[in-house]
Amino acid sequence: MSLNDDVARYYSARAPEYDLTAGYADPAAEKLRASIKARYQEAFRDHDVLEVACGTGYWTEVVASTAKSVLAIDVNPSMIELARKRLSGIKSVHCQVADAYSLDGIPGGFSAAFAVWWWSHIPRSRIAEFLAALHSRLLPGAFVLFVDQLPTAYKAQNRYLDSSGDLVEQRILEDGRSFTVVKNFPTEQELRRVLGEIAEDVCYKEHPDEHSWNVSYSVKE
Repeated sequence: MSLNDDVARYYSARAPEYDLTAGYADPAAEKLRASIKARYQEAFRDHDVLEVACGTGYWTEVVASTAKSVLAIDVNPSMIELARKRLSGIKSVHCQVADAYSLDGIPGGFSAAFAVWWWSHIPRSRIAEFLAALHSRLLPGAFVLFVDQLPTAYKAQNRYLDSSGDLVEQRILEDGRSFTVVKNFPTEQELRRVLGEIAEDVCYKEHPDEHSWNVSYSVKE
């Protein structure tokens, strides 16, 4: 089975416990995320947003408070079901099952795109494929933001480089089930190299106190 399939299987199995294990149900952590939320809300104000790998819709809800509209997609029906429940009262948000590498069934014309904790799960060999599909659904000049974890975010079990050059690690659920998932930690130079021909105004920032990095840019016209 491919690592792509195992990532999908892992998050499908993790869906019922995701908010709890991700810290989204922790009131103390919620207070710490206030400044992060404000940053994202300002970035997507008045945009028509395509969110990739939305999971349970936690960040969708944040962005939706200022965005004109949000289409949140995830490959896992179990995640989309949870996202729809969370977002059911927000008329400007729609959720849809879709594969990020093809975006079949997803319309075009979005002025922005957004993904949290997704880039690290993309095998290096599929980054160009993913970005081509994403940009095909965005307007020229659209704003894009990717957010992901720094290597210091947590300690992983059995993390190693596979034969394709991707970093992979073992993930174990509460019930003991084990999955091997791709979990890359790109450098700023790697990101700039990948985006060089297709992006403008590339901005990379690290937030050590948040254990994350983000890269934003405009789709080259």
